[in-house]
Amino acid sequence: MTHRTISLSQMMTVLFLALFPLGTEWLVTLLAPAGAAAWLCPLGAGAAAILLAILVSRRGMRDPLDGFGSRAARVWAGLFLVWGLLLTTAQAVRVGSRLAESLRATPILLTAAVLLLAGWMAAGGLPAFARACGIFALAVGGGFLFICIFGVFRLEWDQVLLWEPAELAQTPEGILTTAGVLAVGCFALFMIKDVQEEPGAKRRVFFRLGGLSLLLAAALVLVLGRFGAALAGKIHRPFFQMVSGLGFEGAFQRLEELVSALWVLGDVALLGFLLLAMERLAVRMTGKAGGHETWWLTLLVLLLSLPTVFWNRVLAGEVLLWGSLAAGVLMTLFSALSEKKEKL
Repeated sequence: MTHRTISLSQMMTVLFLALFPLGTEWLVTLLAPAGAAAWLCPLGAGAAAILLAILVSRRGMRDPLDGFGSRAARVWAGLFLVWGLLLTTAQAVRVGSRLAESLRATPILLTAAVLLLAGWMAAGGLPAFARACGIFALAVGGGFLFICIFGVFRLEWDQVLLWEPAELAQTPEGILTTAGVLAVGCFALFMIKDVQEEPGAKRRVFFRLGGLSLLLAAALVLVLGRFGAALAGKIHRPFFQMVSGLGFEGAFQRLEELVSALWVLGDVALLGFLLLAMERLAVRMTGKAGGHETWWLTLLVLLLSLPTVFWNRVLAGEVLLWGSLAAGVLMTLFSALSEKKEKL
């Protein structure tokens, strides 16, 4: 393996770290219409992702832009780059706003701090970034295990297992919503040339996708079992509110702040992951690799994040959700068609 490549297992670790904290923070609120059946939506989305992965793995995946000519590839690279900038900015503002609520600080300063940390990690290259994410994933996974151990004994299972017909009817839309939240992971396709497959890696990918969906479903079960669907849909950041109720008198009374800080590791991984993908898109669009694309992109995202009110409104709407889903579908489709064209 060369110094510029990582294994497929490492890439899946990066994706887990980037997507799991994001899903735990947003899915409970977005899946509120599904009520007690909301935890079924990540399972459905995970099953669809595994099926799609099985189908495309038989052909092998390529960079989504390899099937285009030089000029068309540059145009599409520019379009995906613009969307990536908007998506990264919105995610950075989300992190800064959440941390500002816990630390009583200015959101833009915290947004800048997280962005610069992500930019510094991404500037070190994909292999170093993946190794750091491997360590961070252990910390986030261990933290969630701790949450599950203390939370599972306080659940009211009737609020999780008793479903109304109207709630079940909302699960198909909930599956699409879950896919929209997690579709940001499709940016990994632009780094496919930096990933080297090892024997048995594809089977492990299927297990990782299934594991991610199971863990997100478990997070939803914890929230719904504590608050109930009606209350969970009205609470601001319900996952962290659920965590805050797991403390004991005299100890662990500020678990919400601790877990929010721990989840920053995933937020940094998500931002760094997007910056690395956009770096490849910038090189593809310009045809030149200057070596400083990551820092320029980081500074551009920082400038775009200054109007925080606008970005919070974007996050509150459906632009980010359905835009991510549409972009993810296009990336996957282009990748599959690129591989088919190469065979012809």
